[in-house]
Amino acid sequence: MHIVSKDLHVFEDPIELLENMWPTPLLKLKIGEDVWAKLEFYNPFSHSIKDRTAWFLFRQALENNANEIVEATSGNLGIALASLSAIFNKKFTSFIPAKAPQSFKVMMKILGAQVIQAGKSTTELLPLVKQYSKSTGALHLDQFRNPLNYMTHYYTTAKEIDEQLEYLNKKPQRIIATAGTGGHLAGIAKYFKEKYGSDIEIIGVQPAEGERIPGIKRQDENSFVGLVKIDRMIDITRKEAVEGIVDVARSSGILIGISAGATVAAYKKLADDKTTVLVFPDDAFKYFMELEDIDSKI
Repeated sequence: MHIVSKDLHVFEDPIELLENMWPTPLLKLKIGEDVWAKLEFYNPFSHSIKDRTAWFLFRQALENNANEIVEATSGNLGIALASLSAIFNKKFTSFIPAKAPQSFKVMMKILGAQVIQAGKSTTELLPLVKQYSKSTGALHLDQFRNPLNYMTHYYTTAKEIDEQLEYLNKKPQRIIATAGTGGHLAGIAKYFKEKYGSDIEIIGVQPAEGERIPGIKRQDENSFVGLVKIDRMIDITRKEAVEGIVDVARSSGILIGISAGATVAAYKKLADDKTTVLVFPDDAFKYFMELEDIDSKI
């Protein structure tokens, strides 16, 4: 007998765990008048929004009967793909930047992935990934160009936010989300602009010039963000992002990741009474080495 109970959270299959824990929670924050957080660290594999992207991309590997997959990733997507590869008995090779938090490398290796660490950024890794794919026959999922990266969030994340706000009898007025590949920002923007047009403001968050914030990067013409209407991009420093982590931790008791802290910092630049949703991609626990000297950062 196959046991599945979404209401009681009882599952016999990890994919059922993933999909039947959606929607992830929407939590009202104490940092503003009407501001809510989409808690994507409730996803079970990488504890991040990248579980969604990974599952949509991984299904392509299943459809193609690929024995091995390869991807360039700054971390969370790699953990999610490593989890799925373990579940479906596939070989996974992950290329990650040299400066990526070591926690990502450790977690992927525990899950059975081969991890190759090189270069300063995922952009620098792409030629190596393409060469590896060509020489081994591994399927390159190509999160930076595959439209499933943003359509994942059009079909899931954005729809969940809309339905959750509808349950609260609220109309979305502003959504703030960070941009790495631009996937979840683009998918959310596409959904809400199609439905609400100019009645909703979509704000993207990127690191300020010369700043490094794990998981996000400054946007260029190769980002999915260029495919949709973004009303404004806000630059955030690493210090501001850490201050955002502290604000939420000391008001709501929630430990959010550095990119999530960046959305808080962006909101603080705009704070008003608009119904605002901040997308929190992950939590703080993978970044403890980067946050251990927090007294010097705030």
